Amino acid sequence: MLGSGSGGGGGRPYDYVMKVDDDTFLQLDALVDTLRSAPREDMYCGVGLPFHDRQFPPFMLGMGYLLSWDLVEWIATSDMVRREAMGVEDLTTGKWLNMGHKAKNRVNIFPRMYDYKSAKGEDFLENTIGVHQLKQDLRWAHTLEHFNVTRLEPSSMLLHNF
Repeated sequence: MLGSGSGGGGGRPYDYVMKVDDDTFLQLDALVDTLRSAPREDMYCGVGLPFHDRQFPPFMLGMGYLLSWDLVEWIATSDMVRREAMGVEDLTTGKWLNMGHKAKNRVNIFPRMYDYKSAKGEDFLENTIGVHQLKQDLRWAHTLEHFNVTRLEPSSMLLHNF
């Protein structure tokens, strides 16, 4: 979630809300860079299916997707959403948005968010936003090592003399 702060957000607490599976590694810097140029209204972002529909995929895969704040508010207050609140979460979210003629701004981040393939370096993309299906510790370890997340930086507290 990118906070809009007290400045230009028009009273919104956030620009976006993201739903992400707990077996997904996110590179937040890459995600934020992508969102800098994304619309802040009526926006739905994620890995869209079908993959070839780059402009207006019917739904985003449940590994991780974002909604602009106005869509979150609409979902929270829509009678149609309450009536249609059954089914798999990612498909159902896409169905609500399609039935409500919402999310006219769809950002498909395929192939930058993908399922884990192997520990080989070539299976990780340079501009990765997310890696999914890290259900085993070894997969997490491979992914974190590849993206150099396990590297320890000296603490700024250690650099100061007290």
